[in-house]
Amino acid sequence: MFNRFDIREERVKVAAILGVLAVVNLALYITLNLPRMHRQAVEERRVSDLTQNLAEVSRRVALMKDLDQRFETEKTKVDTFYDDVLGAKDIRMIQIQREVRGIAASLGMDPETIAYQPDILDKVGLISFNINVPLVGDYRNLRQFINKIEKSQNFLIVESVSLGGAKDGGALLDLNIRLSTYFDAPELREIQKAPAEKRPGKS
Repeated sequence: MFNRFDIREERVKVAAILGVLAVVNLALYITLNLPRMHRQAVEERRVSDLTQNLAEVSRRVALMKDLDQRFETEKTKVDTFYDDVLGAKDIRMIQIQREVRGIAASLGMDPETIAYQPDILDKVGLISFNINVPLVGDYRNLRQFINKIEKSQNFLIVESVSLGGAKDGGALLDLNIRLSTYFDAPELREIQKAPAEKRPGKS
């Protein structure tokens, strides 16, 4: 019922059939698998790029959040410094004058000899308040005065100490101590923000 098949005799046909199958497989591989593999490689590169971009964006967002938080923290510190430490001139000036006079009187100095000189720093919205304190005494008086100034809650700065001379054979020193402090003047900053033609003194 079946014809005898001898591969040796039919080897040409078998080779032809195998060749056709190989060509068909190659054609299918080229037309189907290669494009799919190419698309997969492209998608993998896109995913890798997107992952890297996402990581970079996440890093930048975290950095911006950190900078924003630090900015808010520093802004709070600056606001606290302006409001609580510097304060307004009308409030703190009287306190400072009273304190410096009290320190001078406690060391036997005449408070009336203390000179005050305000200086407007309109570009930064501050008022500099300079205090010149003549002190006649020994080293102990100078040390006590500076110690009390440094413990003041009124943000007083010792700018300079100059020697004017000596008395009683050098036992007493004639000194001039220059102090300074600053007051917040927000109205000056508002003037700086205003257009030049609208500032006081401009027509």
